[in-house]
Formats: sequence, structure tokens, C-alpha cells
Amino acid sequence: MHSKMPDASQLLRRKQFEANEKERRVVLLSTMISDFDNMIVELGRHIAAEEDRTRIKDTGHPAYSTYATAAAKRRQNLLSTVAHTRTMLDVARRELHELRLQLRDLENNQSRLTPASSTPDAISALQ
Repeated sequence: MHSKMPDASQLLRRKQFEANEKERRVVLLSTMISDFDNMIVELGRHIAAEEDRTRIKDTGHPAYSTYATAAAKRRQNLLSTVAHTRTMLDVARRELHELRLQLRDLENNQSRLTPASSTPDAISALQ
């Protein structure tokens, strides 16, 4: 039984590391989405300001602002990126949830495998 304990503790540490890494990924993806959303809003403001400045809002008009066209294209690209990033975030959240469940199970199994006489409470009770 003792030969498997180092393996179990190594597995537990590895799963904890994986969960920490996945948690960082979830935070990073969430931050990216928030930043992209802010950029999208800001680009929308720039487009509206440019259309107000030029007094041309019809994107098909020959004199429509090239800046507004480029900003609209950038905004559309960001919208696509946000959609893709949200998908990655959903996957990362599911993986994190799964890792946390595995981690909980490993912790429960390890606490059951640890002999009661070697726990700190049991040692102090013996002394």
C-alpha cells in the first residue's frame, strides 16, 4: 500500500498543477474577451464619429470614409474572434470543472488511504 502513496501524491500534485493552469487559461480567455468587447465598442464609436464628420453613413457610397470601412472590418474581425474565444472559454471551463472533480476524488481517495495513525491529530494524540 505504501508503494502506491508516492504515485498517488504525485498524481494529486500533477492534477493540482493542471487545474491551476486551466484556471489561469480561463481567466486569460475571460480577460481577452472583455478587452475585445471594449475594443468593439470603441471601434463602433470611431465609426459613428467618422460618419458624423463626413456626413456619409451609406457604406456603398463612393465617398464613404476608408477609415470607417477599415474600422468596420476590424470590428467585424474582432466579433469573429470573440465568438471563437468564447467557444475556447466554454471548453476550458468544462475541462476545469472536470479537473476539479478528478482532484476532489483524488483528495478523497488519498485521505482514505492515509493511515489514521500517521495523521498529525493521531500523532499528537499518541504523544
